[in-house]
Amino acid sequence: MSPPPPPPPPKKQKKSKKRAQTSESSSSESDSEIIPIDFEFFDPQPQDFHGIKTLLRQLFDADSPLLDLSSLTDTIISQSLLGTTVKVDGRDGDPFFFLTVLNLRLCGEVEGVKGLVGYVRSVTESTGLGGVLAPLLSGGDEVNVAVVLSERLINMPADISPPAYRMLLEEIQAAVEDNEPYNFTHYLLLSKSYKEIESTLPPTSPELPAQKRLKPTKKSKKEKKREEGKIFDFHPEDATFQKHSIDGMVYAYKNEPPPEMADSKRAFQEVGVVACGRVMLMSKEGFERAVGEL
Repeated sequence: MSPPPPPPPPKKQKKSKKRAQTSESSSSESDSEIIPIDFEFFDPQPQDFHGIKTLLRQLFDADSPLLDLSSLTDTIISQSLLGTTVKVDGRDGDPFFFLTVLNLRLCGEVEGVKGLVGYVRSVTESTGLGGVLAPLLSGGDEVNVAVVLSERLINMPADISPPAYRMLLEEIQAAVEDNEPYNFTHYLLLSKSYKEIESTLPPTSPELPAQKRLKPTKKSKKEKKREEGKIFDFHPEDATFQKHSIDGMVYAYKNEPPPEMADSKRAFQEVGVVACGRVMLMSKEGFERAVGEL
């Protein structure tokens, strides 16, 4: 018996001044067993501080110590009517996903946001993207940049992302209608990607946890050469955002760990995983098209 088709994306519902929505995801451990999980969508709340900070640390990976994550988290939580968290244990549970935008016109002088902008400048300054970003990040009467941050636990389904982005656009539009300064001209998405490198450990090495050991498989030299240097997305939706971007780049972390550390992130595969950062610059129209296409 095959599992039932997934339900349609849920509509957002408001509860007082807070929002919650529920969707159901089914995972099959066997042909006859289905485990339902309810995902609830909420506004960021003060009790989410540690959960969001942990997700920010995951998002910026090796470079997270270079940023004031506590200040960034406080800023995200302070925007209580903008952005979304996803939980499975109700309002008081830990967030397993978050999505938000930082309005540089409003919070550009906050210490954590200022440090984040400086970090983006430093990783893009010697590139073509850096030349495009410099005047935008400097601000101006005709420029209003939103920094988009999103992260989720590695085993969270990608299906939760499209409705969260649609809700974000609805919230931004509502703010604009209330004459608040959220009529963004550009969106700067900060994400992460990875590349695969040859493992320094044999697939059956006792140094690996048992669940990460694999029987070796043979790959042709052509296959290995083709995959060498290829960039993969942690977030599948990034492929859509890239398609609608003005410009973008992948960069190595400043605190990039040594190659042998790549094996600590391999899971059920023969190769090591090296995480790297990704920056995507989008116009307002490009961001809206991408969200509509997710």
